[in-house]
Amino acid sequence: MTNIIKSFITRNTYLNKLSPSPYQFNKYYSNSISTPPTHSYEKKQQPIQNVDDKKYILTDRFNRHHTYLRISLTERCNLRCKYCMPEEGVMLSQADKILTTDEIIRLSKLFVSAGVNKIRFTGGEPLVRKDVEPLIEEVGKIKGLQKIGITTNGILLSRKLDRLHKAGVNLLNISLDTLNSDKFTLITRRLGWDRVFQSIDNALKLDNIKVKVNCVIMKGLNDMEICDFVEMTRDKSVEIRFIEYMPFDGNLWSDKKFLSYTDMIKIIHEKYPTFKKYTIEEEEPNNTSKTYHVPGFKGKVGFITSMSEHFCSSCNRLRITADGNLKVCLFGNTEVNLRDRIRDGASDQQLLEIINAAVLKKKASHAGMYEIAQNKNRPMILIGEKSKIQINFKNKSIKQKKEVKNYLLKLINSSFINSNNNNNNNNNNNNNSKLQYIQQRNYSTNKNNQNLENNEFSHITKDGKLPTMVDISDKIITKRTAHAQSILEFPSNVLSQLLNLEKNNDIDNDNNISKNKEIVSKKGPVFATSIVAGTMAVKNTSNLIPFCHPIPIESCKIEITIIDSTSVKVDCIVSMSGKTGVEMEALTGATITSLTIYDMCKALSKDIVIKETKLISKFGGKSSSPQITK
Repeated sequence: MTNIIKSFITRNTYLNKLSPSPYQFNKYYSNSISTPPTHSYEKKQQPIQNVDDKKYILTDRFNRHHTYLRISLTERCNLRCKYCMPEEGVMLSQADKILTTDEIIRLSKLFVSAGVNKIRFTGGEPLVRKDVEPLIEEVGKIKGLQKIGITTNGILLSRKLDRLHKAGVNLLNISLDTLNSDKFTLITRRLGWDRVFQSIDNALKLDNIKVKVNCVIMKGLNDMEICDFVEMTRDKSVEIRFIEYMPFDGNLWSDKKFLSYTDMIKIIHEKYPTFKKYTIEEEEPNNTSKTYHVPGFKGKVGFITSMSEHFCSSCNRLRITADGNLKVCLFGNTEVNLRDRIRDGASDQQLLEIINAAVLKKKASHAGMYEIAQNKNRPMILIGEKSKIQINFKNKSIKQKKEVKNYLLKLINSSFINSNNNNNNNNNNNNNSKLQYIQQRNYSTNKNNQNLENNEFSHITKDGKLPTMVDISDKIITKRTAHAQSILEFPSNVLSQLLNLEKNNDIDNDNNISKNKEIVSKKGPVFATSIVAGTMAVKNTSNLIPFCHPIPIESCKIEITIIDSTSVKVDCIVSMSGKTGVEMEALTGATITSLTIYDMCKALSKDIVIKETKLISKFGGKSSSPQITK
């Protein structure tokens, strides 16, 4: 093994002469973010003399020893955050491609034996994995492991918290990007703000556990809440961590949404003039965040400055994706497949050799944010979507293989092959054999919305003569949700009669009437009957609208609300997992619900008016919109 590692280092000595260039920004932005000074990591590590000493296994060429491992337990998530997941969704790996519990435990033990003392479990959303609790209980038994962390969105945390805490979890990062429940739904495309906040409160009640709240700041969306988050630290022993908006494939990153940590500090100083930074002595070693606090407050405030001021010089982190690939840098697109080596029967020693080779290839720093934004790498939720073909470094004629050629045609607009991959010579075959499982990840989807982009009608043939159903066979299955709304106007006195109120204005008095109270006509309960009718209509939309696809509805929620003495509102929210949207189902449900209300009440008046029916929002497809109409 000693000769292999030595020769591998020799092969890469030319890299040692390269100085890091993480801030090669567009000239138009050169004045907005200053270039950091030269860091100590430019002093290179000398060639390893004693490879059998495991303390060197996780040490790179820049003397960074990696003691922190992040393991993704799943690619799945129960939220759809805009900065994390593309609006068209992601293609998940097959179940048999995901690391098993035994494989995760084996890798955990292996990395701990090589010097890792902290493991954090991430996702996707790690708590959606069914065996997450017994898995962490087993990892908690590993000798030498000092810290176990979980990064979660908090939706499922409360019900699992006690068992996880007993299993050894002592670090908890909970993602929450807003203190406004409506904005939470806008950002995550899901409900659940109250459950997240409850999880934070429950976690803070436990002993011997550090709780941090991660908040991704996006200009114009939640930057106005920065001081509200700081205020949370007044009475709570929590660290609020503001994270600079980072480019990940599919999240439509834009510098217009980017707010640097220096700008955040200026905002905080306006309200909290005493806001100050912790001293170097007070900071935790290898801390990713710059830690501040307001004197007298119980909690802290941290800033993750990956974009404006990277912390690569002190990086001690490695990552394993849910499908078993080792990433030495979050923003790198080269990965090492450990899963297949395990399943091929590799010994622990062989795995350590591969891990060491990958660590030695880790660069001094990642690129700047404008370069990263242009890099076709991966959506954050997957931390990479694996290419279907492994790039075998020991094969000198890889481009000659037919399957590779065909695949490259599909990826013609993405950066797939590193130009150095095809320049291997015979002298490096031994070294490259250890890297045969290194591969690139790419994320690509078929663009199925050309009609929309070209302003063409999707339900008419190209010659404009015949109607046709849209072909959705190539679309990706994603969670689809649509919200439609109808407003009905009643003549004066009609609602009062139905509610048996003496005066019209009594309907506006909350002591006399609940906004959701049932009303009864001679035909029976009006709202209950209308909700049943609306639900039936949703399920039969494809029978009513000629070119609507038959789809399996997973959820239909209809709510009828009395607005005032003459108005009633109908809200219909429909959702399902599929290849096409559900806005027509939502609109049909709202419409039929309104018509049924009219039918149930027409004996009192024929002047009831269905004033409007409109689509409020839709999520999950290419044309997702949080608010289509105001």
